[in-house]
Amino acid sequence: MKKVVFLALLLLSVLLLRAQTDSVQTVDNSVTIDLIQQAEKEHLSDSLKKVILTEQLNALQQNETKQKQFISQQLMKLSTNDSLRDIVLRQKIDSLRKQATGAPVVIGKDTFCLIYTHIGSFSPNERAEHCREQILKAAKIFSQKKDSLIIIPNENSTDIVFNDLILFGITDQDAVWEQTDRNTLAQDYRQRLLRIIADYQDSVSLLTILKQVGLCLLVILLQYLLIKGVNYLFRHTIDEKIRTKKGEWFTGIRVRNFEVLNPDKQVNFFLFITRMVRYLLNLIQLYITIPILFSIFPVTQRLAETLFGWILTPVTSILKGFIGYLPKLFMIIIIVIIMRYIVRFLRYLSDEIATERLKVPGFYPDWAKATFNITRLFLYAFMLVMIFPLLPSSDTEVFKGVSVFIGIVFSLGSSSIIANMVAGMVITYMRPFKIGDRIKIGELTGDVIEKSPFVTRIKTHKNEIVTVPNSNILSSSVVNYSFSAAENGLILYTTVTIGYDVPWKQVHAILSNAAGRTEHILKTPKPFVLQTSLDDFYVSYQLCAYTREASLQASIYSELHQNIQDCFNEEQVEIMSPHYRANRNGNTSTVPANYFGNQESK
Repeated sequence: MKKVVFLALLLLSVLLLRAQTDSVQTVDNSVTIDLIQQAEKEHLSDSLKKVILTEQLNALQQNETKQKQFISQQLMKLSTNDSLRDIVLRQKIDSLRKQATGAPVVIGKDTFCLIYTHIGSFSPNERAEHCREQILKAAKIFSQKKDSLIIIPNENSTDIVFNDLILFGITDQDAVWEQTDRNTLAQDYRQRLLRIIADYQDSVSLLTILKQVGLCLLVILLQYLLIKGVNYLFRHTIDEKIRTKKGEWFTGIRVRNFEVLNPDKQVNFFLFITRMVRYLLNLIQLYITIPILFSIFPVTQRLAETLFGWILTPVTSILKGFIGYLPKLFMIIIIVIIMRYIVRFLRYLSDEIATERLKVPGFYPDWAKATFNITRLFLYAFMLVMIFPLLPSSDTEVFKGVSVFIGIVFSLGSSSIIANMVAGMVITYMRPFKIGDRIKIGELTGDVIEKSPFVTRIKTHKNEIVTVPNSNILSSSVVNYSFSAAENGLILYTTVTIGYDVPWKQVHAILSNAAGRTEHILKTPKPFVLQTSLDDFYVSYQLCAYTREASLQASIYSELHQNIQDCFNEEQVEIMSPHYRANRNGNTSTVPANYFGNQESK
């Protein structure tokens, strides 16, 4: 029966051992403690088995030698397992010690110790808070003359006790973390507690409190004087200096003919800047004063650290981020500088080609500016592509989302803009006209006064400024009068109809004479006349004459028509179709009465 009980207990122990897990988890500041909990559970299980086996060993009779030997072997095996488990535990804790951050037990200004392990369901933070409360309770009634701290060793822990208060319980795992044994660690902690409690009692004494209050008042007085000094410096020194230098340092700001700031407004602007700087300095002084006051009293020291942390943490983070970003920043600066000088060199080439100081075969001077603008656009786009991965937070989802949104908005809202810009590029390289040319687009006739990537502006002979999108010009036919006028002369033409009763040679002579009298009509090539049709009652004569002044077409046509009337009247030839003649009595001529007398008087 005893053998059956022994085997059942042994089987239960094996099942308990197999039920344990080897997973490692992080607690608090990523401290891995599941391994320690596992070791505690295994140690507890082995201790239970040791008790059971010891009881069985004591219960056996003297003649049951084999069973005694077997149980003794099991006890030795369990002891060996404990030793091996401790070695493995120490090795793994050594590997975790560099990364682990324990829960601090803070008493006043001092940190008593760091706790890394659990006890039962108590986490390291809960243990640290409990120990702190117990130590503070003891410190309020502690007297080194009458009382003392004692160390009480137990089976699973070593306790440091004051009266009925257990101030700290030290486990084997605590000792392993500190690379020592429980008793040595307990003695060390006892000495620390004596010193920390003495320091704490000294910090809460009446003399210390009076010193702290006096120091607090001194800090307030110094900060008050410092704030008054800063305000006096700004109001009576810096501000007065700014006012007295009006007209000498502050003469106003002008951009060409536009006055951005007059001297009075410029002085007021700088006075506003100094006032904002003074307010900012006062706020900084106040913000620094409050943590200093809190740091004087032990109760509020943590609050002071928190207030300082609100400034130091973001500032430190910004500085670290800036220092870490410096290599990328230098790379961006180098890219921008290189691209800037490339653009400068291309601008120089463009100016040289545009002024025809540099001639490139097959490349027209008026292409230079447009080519430079297109090349510069592509260079800047290439520069942005190179810089984009180097920008801060360029790989974040928010940055990518904003980029996609901007791209979608640009693509949806700029279809007509892109069409006009492409049309402007095509027009530039097609060279249908240039600035100053007299052109005709559809029913619109005028001089080109501006060409841009998106629109072309035309000034009509009525001084009307008409803006035409480049896409409309590209889809319409363009008549360039100035180009023909500069090359071979522009042919101006007008048509008159004369009856068959007037010889055609006489009509040719009259029209040629009228063209010769007109200003801006070229003598060479000579004007000529075309008979464009032989209708039922009249002949259509078209006078063609050359001119190089395409922009003066309206005035040339007007003068030409006047001269045609004069010449036909001088020859007493009516410019009248037979339709009119058939409906009149024929007694009155269309030539004005006393026409020649009026002409001579003029």
